[in-house]
Amino acid sequence: MHEANLKIIGRLKRFVAVISSNKGFLQKFSVCDQDFTRDRKLPFPKLVLFIAKLCKKSLSLELEKFFEEIGNPIECSVSAFVQQRVKLKPYFFDCWNRLLQKSFYLYYGNAVKRWKGYRVVAGDGSAISLINTPSLKDYFGGQSNQHSDFVQAKTFYHYDVLNELILLAEIKPYRFGELSIAYKAIKETQEDMVMVYDRNFSNYRMVALHLWQKKERKFVIRAKETQRMIRAFIQSGKCSSVVEMQPTPSAIVGLKKSGF
Repeated sequence: MHEANLKIIGRLKRFVAVISSNKGFLQKFSVCDQDFTRDRKLPFPKLVLFIAKLCKKSLSLELEKFFEEIGNPIECSVSAFVQQRVKLKPYFFDCWNRLLQKSFYLYYGNAVKRWKGYRVVAGDGSAISLINTPSLKDYFGGQSNQHSDFVQAKTFYHYDVLNELILLAEIKPYRFGELSIAYKAIKETQEDMVMVYDRNFSNYRMVALHLWQKKERKFVIRAKETQRMIRAFIQSGKCSSVVEMQPTPSAIVGLKKSGF
């Protein structure tokens, strides 16, 4: 699908070009209206491309290599990069990724991998470690022990497992639970998806929020053996069964918060 990949890359490049040439669009992704208006060594297009490379080495080496690769061996200091980076809103990368998704499904068409006509999308969260700086610690929080403090954040993803594509990526302060992020993310699901979750997401509210969308969402959730209905099913010796879930008081409160 070499041709499809070229079309996707072309569309992503045009998106950056349109933004960088339109002051109104540029302001939507800039911290201040005056950002990216002056000629710099790292203007908007080069900045987002450099960040998208996901640098692995030291910034100074990566910057030197980057400018060599684009045939423009201009020296750009780490300080200059940091000053430019803070001008860019993270919202840009969310929009860019959504364009990537739409372009992928558009240009790959019937070649998109599906299971019985559905996209198989896994939903899961994790805790990630961040650099221990005062600003990150104040915002994200984390954990501590007798030796040191650890700055951490909670993340949550929707991942198209057959096509290896991240559809949703959220990062929140550490105090946020995976479930609270997952509940809100259900509104991002679509009719042609089968959502897959692990045992941490097995509860009444999670099931109800999928079923009670304007058009119900398909899902599979692994269940905990400690749940009463699961124990009863195992003891029955059956291969399959229709069971009933009863809402807990907390599930009722949560569903009311979700507008039901």
